[in-house]
Amino acid sequence: MTKIELDNALAFINNPQGELQIIIYANVEDEDEPKKLDIKADDLPEIKQIFIDGINNFIIGKNDYTILQLSAADERGKCFYQYDLEIPEELELLESVIGNDNLQTFNFQVSQLSSIKSLVILLADDNNELTLYKKLSPVEVIGRGGHIFKKSNQRLEKFEDQLLRITAKFQVMRIAGEIIIIDLASIERSFGFHDVITREALLSIEAINDMQIVANIDSLNELVNNVSFARKLTKVAKFSPVIKLNIPVADIINFAKNHPLTKKKMRYNLEGTQFNLDTRVSKDLLIKILNDDLLTSELTKLYYDSLAKDGIEVEEENEVENN
Repeated sequence: MTKIELDNALAFINNPQGELQIIIYANVEDEDEPKKLDIKADDLPEIKQIFIDGINNFIIGKNDYTILQLSAADERGKCFYQYDLEIPEELELLESVIGNDNLQTFNFQVSQLSSIKSLVILLADDNNELTLYKKLSPVEVIGRGGHIFKKSNQRLEKFEDQLLRITAKFQVMRIAGEIIIIDLASIERSFGFHDVITREALLSIEAINDMQIVANIDSLNELVNNVSFARKLTKVAKFSPVIKLNIPVADIINFAKNHPLTKKKMRYNLEGTQFNLDTRVSKDLLIKILNDDLLTSELTKLYYDSLAKDGIEVEEENEVENN
């Protein structure tokens, strides 16, 4: 999905076909299914507008943003991520709530607001639907911890109840059959996402091990639980052009020994035929090498560390002449 396709899919929230409906579900601790929040009908239009404004401001209005596949995520900014990995159970709720009239209503005699982990917001018109995943922060459930005081005449007295504060912030959306991550950092350790990334990272380590390019492959396993590093590893097995093109190990080693960024930072086994990854820097550089991030300009002969590498379609020479 491209950013333009995402904007087009979201356009219905501003020009709905029929009435734009909103339903909010709560994911409650120790409950298998989400609960529908019973919200006063007079308050729903204002809540609906909060999320319409949020989508317009945070998504549609970001004209300089692009969309990357999550497995190809890197450290660049101004992008959203299309989820292309194993879907965790909690994210499956983004689809399961659609058209599900059998879900129970949130019951205050059974649960408290403090037991709500996240919200799923459904927006739908006659022909389209959109679901948002909103992980609740500590400040959005008032009274969850500490002591809250309210004004009572000229003094303060303890507030004994809990309040739910609904804001426009959300982390994930499902639209046109695709899951889009809006705020990656905030959900990296949520709903089993880290476990998914770890499994994918282990596949990349296996691919690197098969190359026989690293003398101490266990040094990569040490960082699998670091979610930032694991995401970088995930990209290797799926997208590394160096692996896909079967670049010989000898050529990769020779490249690293001569490139200005790596020649003094990479170490090798006694024979000089494999990397010896003894520092975090060397592990990060190996990933850059395998992802072909270290480039040289043919025009200026300058060296670059480039994350964004959009492929170029090379036209046939005779086609160019004909045009």
